[in-house]
Amino acid sequence: MAENPSNFVRDWISENVRSDPSSSGDIEARVAEIVTRLTSASREAEIPQDDPELAPDLLRDLIKAAIETVPHPAPGAIQ
Repeated sequence: MAENPSNFVRDWISENVRSDPSSSGDIEARVAEIVTRLTSASREAEIPQDDPELAPDLLRDLIKAAIETVPHPAPGAIQ
């Protein structure tokens, strides 16, 4: 039996996608490349490709959120 698609996507992103504050490249190009790798990995893991967890828009949003830099407040700043 194939792995749960939601777990697969979450685990794959956490293992393979890192925030890179020094990256000044095109974030959309990086997201597109990662979506391709994730889709390929899901096929290899025999995840049904019609599962909503593998919808391209959702994958783009999840991956973009994983790599975008979140600014940290200065020490002592009000949060």
